[in-house]
Amino acid sequence: MDKRAYSKSLSWDFYSLSIIAIYFLLQIMRWRILPQFIDIYYHLLTAWGFIRAGGYIGWDFWQYAPVGRIHIYPPLFHTILAFLIKSGISKIILAKFLETAMPVIFLIVLWRFVRKNYNARLAFFVMLTAGSSFSYYLSLLDHLPATLAIIFGLLAFGQLFRNKILGALLLLTLCFYTHIGVSWLLAFSFILFGLFDRQYRKPCLIIFSSALILSSPILFKQLAGLRFISLWGFNLTETKICQVKIIDYLFAFSGLILSFKKEKKYRLFMSLLFASFIFIIYPYRFFSSEGYLPVIFLSALFLDALFERLNNTHIKYIFVLTLVVILFLSPTVSMNIPQGKVKLNYKLKFFDSAFMGMLFAKGNSVWFPGQYLSCADAIKKNSQNNDIIYSSLNIAGVILASISERPTANALFAEIGPYKKFNPVSVSKIIIFLKDEDPSLIKNTVNNYNLIKIYENEAFILYKNPSSLAGVGVKKAGLPFLAIIFIGLVFIFLMK
Repeated sequence: MDKRAYSKSLSWDFYSLSIIAIYFLLQIMRWRILPQFIDIYYHLLTAWGFIRAGGYIGWDFWQYAPVGRIHIYPPLFHTILAFLIKSGISKIILAKFLETAMPVIFLIVLWRFVRKNYNARLAFFVMLTAGSSFSYYLSLLDHLPATLAIIFGLLAFGQLFRNKILGALLLLTLCFYTHIGVSWLLAFSFILFGLFDRQYRKPCLIIFSSALILSSPILFKQLAGLRFISLWGFNLTETKICQVKIIDYLFAFSGLILSFKKEKKYRLFMSLLFASFIFIIYPYRFFSSEGYLPVIFLSALFLDALFERLNNTHIKYIFVLTLVVILFLSPTVSMNIPQGKVKLNYKLKFFDSAFMGMLFAKGNSVWFPGQYLSCADAIKKNSQNNDIIYSSLNIAGVILASISERPTANALFAEIGPYKKFNPVSVSKIIIFLKDEDPSLIKNTVNNYNLIKIYENEAFILYKNPSSLAGVGVKKAGLPFLAIIFIGLVFIFLMK
């Protein structure tokens, strides 16, 4: 590389790193309202279940207690959380840190991947387009295991481009042990990329098939759990909402056409796009979350090619500045089907970029420390480790269970129901009502079960059930932590 090209590379790197630094600062500014999404409480509770079991376990005894349910969620993220919690890190601090750091780590890995395997200028445009959608950016911290799996996937493709087949298949294998949906997005991307580029056909087939073999334990577990899945329990919200970035999709369509004409390594972006159709039944995931990743690549590819066509330096600067304004203020078509309705509602939203959303602290937070922490203290004082808690609001039951370290008769991810029907009130030692609950419902429940009021704050009323004799039966781990440490050390050795 000559000095002039090297200087230009440094300039594009500076611009890219500046974007990452801005998002890092904005993430720090949001520390107070984090953790922002409900999923992290499920992950923390599952990690606590692993700790109680002594390692990975395929039976969820910490939700729908005391009957439990089969546990098919990939275990890697929960295992990492379990080790960090066992080291003494506060669960809430850990949740705040992960939601703060994961989007920034993703951006760094994304930038390095594009810069190293394509060029620094394209990496800059990828950083720019990655910030166009606030919905996508939020998904990076809302869906932490999915984000981690995408990071592994980018690293796996990086290994492929360096002809390190073993490293690529090990990283793809980690995807299967991290997230169910994203792992297949990345696995199919490998197969499609091999079809589009003959040079990588055999390596991609080896990586895909070997990763499936190494992932067979968790894949068989998920296959066995299919008979327990109830269609009514699926997250219907994700089938009824989506946010489409109009300008970005126009750019991406142009980039798709361009990817046919450029070097074959650019067909990776096309491969990701076609593979993302596995999310089509979930419009939110497809348009606004994990399925949006190839749109970022393809729109950046088009903008990079457009920039290259400009001859005048001043026009190039004007183009980039105009592009920044367009992407930061870019319109979004927000669509949803209201509960109980069949008619589609939609509206046009401006100022819906990640930068604008982060700057003005958009998005809802589920973290209310004054209410949660005092409730958790009351739960701990009035119950034992194996006593069960239950809330009339499902989400509240899981959140308070994760903070108080108690099993719960509630559950998130209701696709898989309880092993058998049970009465959640009768088996629970602590019953939690929302303050704005129907007074007649509270009164009837209190009278029917002779509940004793033990605590009240601005949001919740807590009762103790003196007649409950049920408790959770802690199961032993199928894969102890020592075995997990050994597997981890072998993985690190093979990656060298």
